[in-house]
Amino acid sequence: MSYRRAVSRFDRVNQWLQFSRQWHVIDANQQDAELLGDKVARYLAGKHKPIFHPETDCGDHVVVTNCKDIAMHAFDWKHTIYKFNMEYPKSKADIPAWQIHDYDQCRIAFLSVYRSLGNNLLRRRHIQRLHLFPDEEMAEFVRKNIGSQLRQVQGVVKRSDEYTAEERANFPRVVKFADKHVVDWEKSIPNPGRHVKPVPGQKDK
Repeated sequence: MSYRRAVSRFDRVNQWLQFSRQWHVIDANQQDAELLGDKVARYLAGKHKPIFHPETDCGDHVVVTNCKDIAMHAFDWKHTIYKFNMEYPKSKADIPAWQIHDYDQCRIAFLSVYRSLGNNLLRRRHIQRLHLFPDEEMAEFVRKNIGSQLRQVQGVVKRSDEYTAEERANFPRVVKFADKHVVDWEKSIPNPGRHVKPVPGQKDK
């Protein structure tokens, strides 16, 4: 005789969470655009759920903040070219990534997520659940719906001026600087002024 375990309340909640559309938030600060697009597309398509099927729309909402601080590897801002073609005369355009980012700070994140979703019939429906914000400010109804926070794809490094004096003192020293050495993030160097080349025959004042 087979024994069938009764469905507990915890199991029912997990089953409801699988079929419901949750809201996730992720910070794009200093995150690679391609890696971030792959992770966001995975949650938009519902690939993180055990009930995923390529022909089933079971994805969640994803909120991406700080899109203005998104990053690219090395010189990809200059060498990554996005091609646009509206099928009209003189509508073809090849625009580098840095120009697109200057015009719209959320467009690079949108294009990388749209590319990661793949060429399928559900891509337009998936991309409608993507919410992009250039900074941490967002609409109140979006903030109320957020239920989980996704881990960033890369670790965020600290700037040199964000370390405390005690942490900087504990850094291993490779070179010992002189006492008159100027640290650029602690003390600004005064402007020496414009150099004037002396006229031949005159002495420097």
